Amino acid sequence: MGPTGAGKSSFVAKATGNGDDGIGHSLTSHTSEIKATRCMIGGSNVILVDTPGFDDTKKTDVEILTLISDWLSKTYKQGTLLSGILYFHRISDNRMAGTPLKNLRVFRKLCGSKAMSQVVLVTTMWDEVDKEIGNERLEELKDDYWKVMIAQGSTTYCYQNTIESSRQLLSQLVEGKRREVRLQKEIADKNLELRETDAGRELYSRLDQIAEKRAEILARMAAQKHLTGDQTTADDLRKQYDSLK
Repeated sequence: MGPTGAGKSSFVAKATGNGDDGIGHSLTSHTSEIKATRCMIGGSNVILVDTPGFDDTKKTDVEILTLISDWLSKTYKQGTLLSGILYFHRISDNRMAGTPLKNLRVFRKLCGSKAMSQVVLVTTMWDEVDKEIGNERLEELKDDYWKVMIAQGSTTYCYQNTIESSRQLLSQLVEGKRREVRLQKEIADKNLELRETDAGRELYSRLDQIAEKRAEILARMAAQKHLTGDQTTADDLRKQYDSLK
């Protein structure tokens, strides 16, 4: 899991040897559905599940969470548990804000604290930054945004965009204990609606905040129409409105 463009599909392609087919190389998301791909790691049969990010360009955040929830619920009822959960983050990003932070918050709620030991926080795009700068950003992530997750058992991994690096990570997971995530138990065991789950509440809460902010900006834009000669303010309000996602 992780934001669009973080390298999820590329990782799957490297690990399975399927090449670059189906990998997005622009700001437009490529993965808009749940995609499961089988591969062999050592003597173990591994299924990699690629999910779209919550900043998908083709589906809304609610649609994405519904897709993930439906897949997790279905496989959980079939008795399938997860050996590991990989969360991808671009080390080339110079700050953690907006969409990446939203992705991380929903992800934490989806997994729950008991499943944090299954989580590997995977940094990508190391070839796009100076190593020293990358290491500084990694330490900031570990000391701040990922601190609670690491304290609950999550680990980190610097993915080097190679077949060897991808398979080395997967080999560390295949022998581990399998378990469910919080969202699976909430949907399948407690029969909660998606909006009632922790991940759902986190996502819907943000959507409500965005709706309120947009309404506020629209009201200011309407008031601006009654003023003359202040095009700069009107343009600034339009940019604020368009930036809310």
